[in-house]
Amino acid sequence: MDSWRVLLATAIIPAIVLLFLVFMCPESPRFLVQRNRYPEAYKSLLELRGTPIQAARDLYYIHAQLQTEAVTVWDRHGGNSWWSEGEQIYAYQKWINKGNFFKRMMYLATDKRTRRACTVASIVMASQQLCGINALTFYSSSILHSEHVNAGEPSEGLFPNATAVKWYNFAFGLANFLFTFPAYIYIDLRGRRPLLLVSFIGMFFSLVAFSGFFEIAHHDTRLILVAVFASVLFVFFYSIGAGPIPFTLSAEVFPLCVREVGMSFSVMINFLGLGLLVLFVPELTKAFGRQAHLLFFFSGMNVLALILIFLLVPETKDVSLENMNSIFNRATKEQVLIHAPLLEPLYPKT
Repeated sequence: MDSWRVLLATAIIPAIVLLFLVFMCPESPRFLVQRNRYPEAYKSLLELRGTPIQAARDLYYIHAQLQTEAVTVWDRHGGNSWWSEGEQIYAYQKWINKGNFFKRMMYLATDKRTRRACTVASIVMASQQLCGINALTFYSSSILHSEHVNAGEPSEGLFPNATAVKWYNFAFGLANFLFTFPAYIYIDLRGRRPLLLVSFIGMFFSLVAFSGFFEIAHHDTRLILVAVFASVLFVFFYSIGAGPIPFTLSAEVFPLCVREVGMSFSVMINFLGLGLLVLFVPELTKAFGRQAHLLFFFSGMNVLALILIFLLVPETKDVSLENMNSIFNRATKEQVLIHAPLLEPLYPKT
């Protein structure tokens, strides 16, 4: 544990496990339908569903949904399709052959419905970086343990030595992994939006507590344990909401016919935020002067993310295609007023 090379090498273990597990995963049925490979799509669904009748049902549903979306989404004005009524059965495949990735990306920006979906996806993806989880993950060694030039001066960090920080990192990652399992249970029971709100509220209070105990702990063992407990609570609240839900919700808000480009855009926002975080956290630490102040800053970012999610992010659990379209066909002002009707006086009546 004293060598950074050993820590870096440990990442090989989950990578090897995933390397073998990926061969056990069936190909995406939608991807196969998109390329007119219906027999392979049926076999894939048979692996996923287990019975022929369920596989056949889902194959028809995927086909019908893709064609319906292609007609309704790309023929916005109605009756002006470049395909005839008889060709609508393969409308999606025909559009895929005529279009390309960049045309579909342009559609995300020009269509109001998908533009609002991009806004929601951007909010949840950016919020994952605003919560501060990756600042603790990437910069834990410099935040939690600081070396000083004067030997007699105590470290500003929470832990007295770098070895303790490495063990903390191990426990931090293990907790993140284990606490994700409740999300798989409650994401369909409670919904995406409630879990996100609970997640950011919990992260705010636990990060404030962690920052406060971080500020006063020094090397008092009892206070260090309390601070570590607060950080574990932070990881718990992250893992049940802000960790897994942004990727689930981002995929759900886009129509199937532009879902791949929508998710590409969403993941780009996530990694753009991650890149900015990596670049600016060291400078922010210097600007704030103390590591605890940086953690207080991310507590405030949790509040910002919470407000954006509360006002703009709808619930997508068990929402049909038609209802999802009606949600995102509403103006942003209407979406805000649904979640916060008390804000209605702020909007001038038209």
